[in-house]
Amino acid sequence: MGMRELPFGLRNSDSFVKKLKWENARATDEWPGVLPCLCAQEKQRRQALGSSGPQTQRIDFAEAPEIPAVNRLETPAPPPAMLIKERVWVLYFDKRQHLPYPSFEIDGLQLHISGQAQAELKGATLRVVDDKIVVTYEPL
Repeated sequence: MGMRELPFGLRNSDSFVKKLKWENARATDEWPGVLPCLCAQEKQRRQALGSSGPQTQRIDFAEAPEIPAVNRLETPAPPPAMLIKERVWVLYFDKRQHLPYPSFEIDGLQLHISGQAQAELKGATLRVVDDKIVVTYEPL
């Protein structure tokens, strides 16, 4: 098996082909005749500043540590939040019979990829890690 390369230079790993087949089988069971498409999707989430994980600090008791005053009667102000945008690649399925995107055959399945996505994926490799599509680029 190994890698399968599409004409525009995208390499598909066995893990991606396996996911494509699995997702296609599930989708066609629910909606016969749907067409698989690969596209980028932007996800947004908010994360409180300073909440990246447990933070530990050493306290030097030789230097009298400063203990901040806390007013327990006042409701604490929520920590400031940061908007994190993450771009992920996903498979979605469209019910239209003819999509405006070119299609490529991968192990007997037609996968539709837009021209813009083809330009972004040129020279990349698609893999599936922890059920997520991961795009890696080989260094030149």
